[in-house]
Parts: sequence; structure tokens; C-alpha cells
Amino acid sequence: MDEIVFEHRNKNYGAYILRKMYKKQLTRALFIASAVMIAGLAYPLVSSYNALTGGRIITDSGGTIFTNPGRPPEDKPVVPELPASTSKIQKQLIFIVPTVVEGEVSGDIDFPDIEGIKNTTIIPLDISEEPVSSKDKDIIEIKVEEPPVLFAEEMPSFLGGDTERLKFLTDNIKYPQTAQENGIKGTVYVRFVVDTKGNITDVIVLRGIGGGCDEEAVRVIKMMPQWHPGKQNGIAVRVLFTMPVVFKIQS
Repeated sequence: MDEIVFEHRNKNYGAYILRKMYKKQLTRALFIASAVMIAGLAYPLVSSYNALTGGRIITDSGGTIFTNPGRPPEDKPVVPELPASTSKIQKQLIFIVPTVVEGEVSGDIDFPDIEGIKNTTIIPLDISEEPVSSKDKDIIEIKVEEPPVLFAEEMPSFLGGDTERLKFLTDNIKYPQTAQENGIKGTVYVRFVVDTKGNITDVIVLRGIGGGCDEEAVRVIKMMPQWHPGKQNGIAVRVLFTMPVVFKIQS
């Protein structure tokens, strides 16, 4: 086929030489690949067989020789010897061999007499316990509070309304000396929780003005008496409440 294709062409061109060498190179490549694949498959088989049979590999100048001395002898279970301090009763208990008989066994069972153990009377122990009533158990009740809400159908209110609330703040707030000396004035915004009993809890400052005004606002709000709690569907709930506290220097 190569001669026909290159009949009227320049056979000194590289393509003709490559086509002539193709079959020889392909055959050589197939042979080398087959040899590598066979060697790769045979190696783990030989290794596993050698490990199972206990064979050894000895290498010398004459090459590698495989020998198979056979499987190693299996380890027989070793019966531990009893210490010298073991009593006669313990030895008899350990080495009593049961007798197997066919059919039903009638009459009393003849136990071996182990130094008086055969005639020993066995008294059953009464381990019954009276049921423990639920009244005797300590019942621990864990009450999980619901998270406060922002809005309720009936919001919490100070006793007497906003007029009494402002009067309480005016009567109890003491303008901090540091704020007066530095001319600090403004509004401190304080947030707190009115719980289901009307108590003030979790008081924090959302935005302060400094000069001791923030601490004074928190102190006075914690002094407040119980409020009317907020209600949702007629049930008292915990409500978040934000209150502004104004600090103004009298001229």
C-alpha cells in the first residue's frame, strides 16, 4: 500500500519513512505495554501467595529464588496455671466437667460435694422494692419566660398615667454635677422590659449624652414602682418599652 501511494512521489520525504516504520513501532509498543501490564498484574498475586504460604525471598548472585517452608505452626491456646495460693475449692469449681445425658433427668440433681458446699442451705434474698410514689419525688419545675414583645393590644402604663410618670422623674432625677459644669444637656433614651407583674427589668441605655446623665437616668428608672403590665388577648405579657429622659439646665 505504501508503494502504491508513493509510486510517483518523492520517497525521500519524511512521510514515506514514517509510514514504513509505523508497523514496527506499533508492534514494539504493544509488546512493551503487554509486558508491563502482565508484570503489574502478576506482582500482587505473587506477593499475596508468598504472604499466605510463608515463603521467603532469597537473593544471591544467581538470581532470586522463592522457597516455601510451609505455613507457620498455629499457636495453641495456653492454659494459664493457677497460682499457688488458689484454694482447693477454687480448683474444683474451675475444672468441674459437666456430664451430658440423653432424655429427661428425674429426681434430685447430684451436685459434686465441694467441701461442704453441697449441703449448704441457700436462702433467697427479698429484693423487692415498694414503688416510690410521685409524692416522694422532688418535682423541679422549670419556667421558661416568653421573649418580650414590641407592641401589645394593651401597652404597659405607669400608675396614674404619663403625668405621674413625668412627676416621678422630675422629683427623683438629680442633675449630675459633671454635666452641669460642662454644659451637657439633651435626651437619654433608655429601654427596659415591663414584665407580667409590672416590674421594671433589663434596663439599658440606647443613646446617651454622657457626663453621668446616662447612669442617673438608669438609676431613677430602676426606682420606679410597678406599672400596669401589658396585655395580649387579655393575658399579661412582657413588653419592651423605650423612655426618653430629658436633661435641661435651668437658666
